[in-house]
Amino acid sequence: MENNLNQEIIEHLMHPRNYGPLENPSGVGVGHSEQSGEFVIFYLDAKNDILENVGYATNGCHDTVVLGSMFTEMIKGESLEYAQSAAIKLREKVALGPVKQQACAQMVLTAFEAAQIHQQQKLEGSFEDLHAIEIGMECEVEV
Repeated sequence: MENNLNQEIIEHLMHPRNYGPLENPSGVGVGHSEQSGEFVIFYLDAKNDILENVGYATNGCHDTVVLGSMFTEMIKGESLEYAQSAAIKLREKVALGPVKQQACAQMVLTAFEAAQIHQQQKLEGSFEDLHAIEIGMECEVEV
């Protein structure tokens, strides 16, 4: 491996954090691209506006796995307000990078947004299993 690869990124790629579903989540959201069939499922367990636990799953590329792992580590145990702010900052940061990373981040962050919507819908009496939002980008783009 090249020495210039960020060790934290390698660690998240080799050992993704928070990967997989949660038992009895308070919200489940999906960000997906109908064009490519790629998706991220985001699980959250929030109590009193604190994200006690989060998880994600994807059929996306390694960038999606790394971004999901890093983002969930950033917000786990934090307030929803903090997590929403972190999502905005992450979106701004990856907007400066390659289109492929932008698409991967959009899928992760859209799934997080959808999970929050699902949680609110459940509080309002909805019995839906999840909330899904389609994204307008593909993760596997040619660069």
